[in-house]
Amino acid sequence: MNTQKQILEDDARKFITPTIDPSFLAEHNAVSFILAVDWLETGEDNEKKIAYKTFENGDTQILLITKVTKNGHRTSEKEPISEDAYKQFLASSILHLEKRRYEFEYTQQGSVFAMKYDEFTESGLRILEVDAPTKEERDAFDPHNFPSDLDEVTGDIRYYGYRVADIV
Repeated sequence: MNTQKQILEDDARKFITPTIDPSFLAEHNAVSFILAVDWLETGEDNEKKIAYKTFENGDTQILLITKVTKNGHRTSEKEPISEDAYKQFLASSILHLEKRRYEFEYTQQGSVFAMKYDEFTESGLRILEVDAPTKEERDAFDPHNFPSDLDEVTGDIRYYGYRVADIV
């Protein structure tokens, strides 16, 4: 397990999609887990949350995540925390959301994309995030050549962070 704090780019493209066929996810070796998210702070350009991942094999991962948006560019700082720290933070939760997440790689026209597909527990909302190392590579993803109907919502703030709870 990585115990170091990580600072990551968070500029993935986002799409609303119908439910993705489970056979497609299996074919792409998708890793699946239940993700419980509790927000501790919510702001116009920042948020702080705890994330509890429960994998199908029973393993867990707990993270303290801070996201900041500056000039339309998002970064995430992720730090693993203990179960005890999680319980302490949980007492300060102001918003809770659960979803099943699938993470997998998808190749299109020779480019490999990191995909995150979320099925929200409390609704039929399904979101696919498409990421690549650079903006140019992310922009090369063609939603029309993906085997599910995709409606791009990149930049629509309603689909970012804690705001998605209003849609769910």
